[in-house]
Amino acid sequence: MRRLLLCFVLGVLLCGIGGYVESQERPSDIERLLPQDCQGAAAALDVTSTRMTFERQTQSFVFEENVRIRRCDMTILCDRLEVKSDATGQEVQHIIATGKVRVQQGTRHGTAERAEYFVADQRLVLKGNPRAWDVQEQHEITGEEIIIVLPREHVLVKRARVLFHPRKPTTKKP
Repeated sequence: MRRLLLCFVLGVLLCGIGGYVESQERPSDIERLLPQDCQGAAAALDVTSTRMTFERQTQSFVFEENVRIRRCDMTILCDRLEVKSDATGQEVQHIIATGKVRVQQGTRHGTAERAEYFVADQRLVLKGNPRAWDVQEQHEITGEEIIIVLPREHVLVKRARVLFHPRKPTTKKP
């Protein structure tokens, strides 16, 4: 279950932060987390939406209506995505995805009404009927709120419910 949540969180982070350019001298933390097979054009952050606005004063991008974020083998869909940067516009500080947030990375899926990522403490907060599951492992976690702190791989679920589905027995052929 921890692997499922960590992969889900890493996927959200890679999509939200990966599109911002860092120093070319050293690889970013995000680049080190990318799978080896995610290179070149697949590693580019691809955000599409019906409408996008940028506000210079607050250094924030807002993508609205039919928002689709793609990077490597992961896709995030939501109604609205807001990316807030520092005063220079170089460092992302806060990412907010709202409205029918859906994440898919391979067999891993997640849904919520709101997903917020706080860059400073590497914390992801999922609210509004958050749910995460793996189609292959068939385990599922739900709750009122799911908080994930990446550096410590710490997960806190308020009013948690975890469904551990039995694995189908594998038969060995002689």
